Amino acid sequence: MFKAYQFQIKLLDSPTPVWRRFIIPAETNFKRLHDAIQIVMWWDDSHLAKFEDDLRKPMLRFVLNPEEVYEHKSRLAHLKEQSKLSDFEKGLLERFKQVTVRDMKNVKLPNVIESHQTLYYTYDYGEEWQHQLTLEQVVDNYPYPYPMVTEWEGETPFEDVGGMAGNQMIQDILNDPAHPQHEEYVEASKDVQPYQVNKINFLLQEYVTVKRMK
Repeated sequence: MFKAYQFQIKLLDSPTPVWRRFIIPAETNFKRLHDAIQIVMWWDDSHLAKFEDDLRKPMLRFVLNPEEVYEHKSRLAHLKEQSKLSDFEKGLLERFKQVTVRDMKNVKLPNVIESHQTLYYTYDYGEEWQHQLTLEQVVDNYPYPYPMVTEWEGETPFEDVGGMAGNQMIQDILNDPAHPQHEEYVEASKDVQPYQVNKINFLLQEYVTVKRMK
């Protein structure tokens, strides 16, 4: 039996509800949580991502790319070395000092989740798919060493089409038989697989099985 966390992850700014409820063993790190979310949400896992405790002024940021950790430390060190700073640079220095940036794989879930029960997950820095991740329940006797989706609503948007606005344009074309590109978009959309929770749970078992942490 495993201690586990039940989360709801909700896509923000979507015109229709898109959310998933899933359980994941607690004894893992944020990189594995990222891996699970990519499957749970049915994203392509082809862009950078990060977890933050706030979207406007985060104090915690866990990143997929270790170069972001190095960049943060380098910019902070550079500002500290300056003998004279403008008011803007002073504010920037204070802001950099307040934010902790860490590699996802070096942060264990239990060290953060139970004290920060709501986090924000951003996928694709260009299109900025922002999600609210909420801890709903701590499960003491979860029987599986892998995550599982238990409830869901809404299809995941198309990627690389210009974000939510691009998706709305595509939906408008698909819903308008008189649009000159309607048939073209209908044909292209046939390649998009709808959300299939049984397949999602199979992939979670296959790729995100959790080993007990020491």
